[in-house]
Amino acid sequence: MTDEASQILDAALELPEHERAQIAAILADSIGDGSSPNELRTAWLAEVQRRREALERGEETLVDFDDVMARLRARVGRSHEQRSG
Repeated sequence: MTDEASQILDAALELPEHERAQIAAILADSIGDGSSPNELRTAWLAEVQRRREALERGEETLVDFDDVMARLRARVGRSHEQRSG
């Protein structure tokens, strides 16, 4: 990652969560294969169906949202500390 990208990331991580989410969505939308919204919707529905079936077969387990967010916040905090330190 370039110094400029690192500076942008550091600044973005200081923003409130809702603003980071908006930026993340915009960045995610800027990357892709040019699929249409309908193609993306169809692909997501197929993925949801695949995951639901895997859950029903016992091949996958659910993870509590609060646990996932706590892990992500800890990871972002460690990443931020490493860049700052």
